[in-house]
Amino acid sequence: MTTFKGAKAADIMRLRRVARIAACHLALYCFVVLYLLAGAYVFYYVEGENETRRNGIYRDFIIDQKDDFVYEISKLRNTSEIDKRLNIFLREISALNMTVDRYLSLGDINRNVTKRWTFATSVLFSFTILTTIGYGNIAPTTYWCQMFTMVYGAFGIPLFLITIADLGRFFKTGIMSIIKTVYKRELKKAGERKLIREIGEVVLVAVLFLAFIAAGSAVLPMWEQELSYFDSLYFSYMSLTTIGLGDIVPRRMDFLLPTLIYITIGLWLTTALVEQLADVFRLVHYAGRQVSNVKGVGRRPGRLGVHFAYRLPYGWVDVS
Repeated sequence: MTTFKGAKAADIMRLRRVARIAACHLALYCFVVLYLLAGAYVFYYVEGENETRRNGIYRDFIIDQKDDFVYEISKLRNTSEIDKRLNIFLREISALNMTVDRYLSLGDINRNVTKRWTFATSVLFSFTILTTIGYGNIAPTTYWCQMFTMVYGAFGIPLFLITIADLGRFFKTGIMSIIKTVYKRELKKAGERKLIREIGEVVLVAVLFLAFIAAGSAVLPMWEQELSYFDSLYFSYMSLTTIGLGDIVPRRMDFLLPTLIYITIGLWLTTALVEQLADVFRLVHYAGRQVSNVKGVGRRPGRLGVHFAYRLPYGWVDVS
């Protein structure tokens, strides 16, 4: 009976410890989401108000510009003068830095102008800052919002990278546990067999990464209907590698949440792949040295500078 109570108490302590660890990780993830939404609200409030004010100014300017152009053209009879006035009008339009559709909507008083800074697009903009994708399809124009963007990114980018790395490590641990369960044997090997195992893990994660992009690229056109499969594949690669050229960006804001989840999961895989490659490179770099765990290799200060050493339970051993 005493043994049963002791085992039960140990199980309860183990569950409490797991719950405490899980709560810390969940708190980090919830904080990142709140940080993302808080930044989006600031961008939406500041830039949205500024855009509304700027659209009113543009509309008055465009209507006056069109009226002046029509009036002056109606008085001209010489073809060269008409052509000259038309070139001036086109240069004035070009100076506004807007699409033809936006120009036409602003020039028509009966049409509603589609705002670029909605809350959904603000969430997407905040997400591209934290992930460093930076599509560049929209950008802050006010001084205070540009200042806020720099501060927001300075704190948010490391926070998001830590979160993605944390999720990536969980993903890698889960994959390795599945493999260990399937093969029913210890995966840790030494020497060349350890290098082969690490390379095998790289291949596995790389295959999962490519399969995820291939599958996701087939799903994206279901709501981003203007994208072909190749366009979707190109967008996925540019986003998940954080290159983010911005030539293709999410358009359907009503499907923004699944798009962001897709990119976030892809970034987990990218992080896991990079981490796995780093482990292989460390093994190759220290090949032939009597080091059983390359992750223990670090730097320690010495009298004549910094030496590479391996941390053992009883102290440091130089490997440089």
